[in-house]
Amino acid sequence: MFSKLGRSIYFPVMLIAVALILFIDAFAIIMFADTVEDAYTGSGQSRAARALDLCTLYINSVSANTYNLAADEEIIAELENPTGRTIISKLDAVCNYTLKVDGVCIYSKSGAVYTSSEMAEPPTLDELKRSEGIAQFAEDDSQAYVSLRTENIADIYHNVSYPDELGVVTCCRKIYGESGDVVGLIFADILPSNLYDYALSGSAFDGATVFISSENFFFGYGGNEQSEELLTGGGNYFRFEASSDELPLTVTVFDDKGEYNAMVWTLTGALGGVSVVLIIGVHFAAKRTATAFTSHLDKLAAKMNAQNIP
Repeated sequence: MFSKLGRSIYFPVMLIAVALILFIDAFAIIMFADTVEDAYTGSGQSRAARALDLCTLYINSVSANTYNLAADEEIIAELENPTGRTIISKLDAVCNYTLKVDGVCIYSKSGAVYTSSEMAEPPTLDELKRSEGIAQFAEDDSQAYVSLRTENIADIYHNVSYPDELGVVTCCRKIYGESGDVVGLIFADILPSNLYDYALSGSAFDGATVFISSENFFFGYGGNEQSEELLTGGGNYFRFEASSDELPLTVTVFDDKGEYNAMVWTLTGALGGVSVVLIIGVHFAAKRTATAFTSHLDKLAAKMNAQNIP
């Protein structure tokens, strides 16, 4: 008799219970996902910033070595009054001592070119000046400049042909004579492979794809050329980026979201399983409550009908 009333009790209870359970699940998943993502983001940004700091430290260290060369009295004397005396040993000492400089080249105002022994077939000064930054540096009053480029690079380093497209970082510095005039230009090259090795030292970047880039290109290393499309967006990756105010340099780190997604899906599955159990429990409880309530009404109605029988 009161089955319709029973359904009126059962369905609202189930609807409210299911809605509440789903709301709690969604809230918990969103909060968990945001918390874990914040943790990944904080860690990733720290790693990118650390790598950028190490890159900057590396480059500044090389720049300091060019300063020492530019202040060397024997080098200045040779550039002002060429005697044929070699200064290669001084350039080699910088490369061998610091392990940070891959090659050093000095161009004198008289047209002479001096290179460290591991460097061969350097570009001419006119070729270097095809780079807008180097051309401007050669003409203005600045004493030092850092060039990041993928053209007009010395062909051979350490007896290995070097492709221009891999790029080079060059610390440039002017050499001044006793009169205060510029008598030469120093170009100290850093190969990106060494910059990557130094900046990505340790295990913090295991499994990540890292790009060290300038304004218009990135330095290829360790297979990241195959992942270049990451820089244009897309893919299931976290992206972390740190840029330098001092140099036109950016470090970009890509971390696969696989572990993060697995954690979120694991929580979703666990909550889903618990929710199913809760919904089944609510179903039986609501069913039992509705049945108990309507059965009491049925008994009461039966008594009333029995008393009304003539």
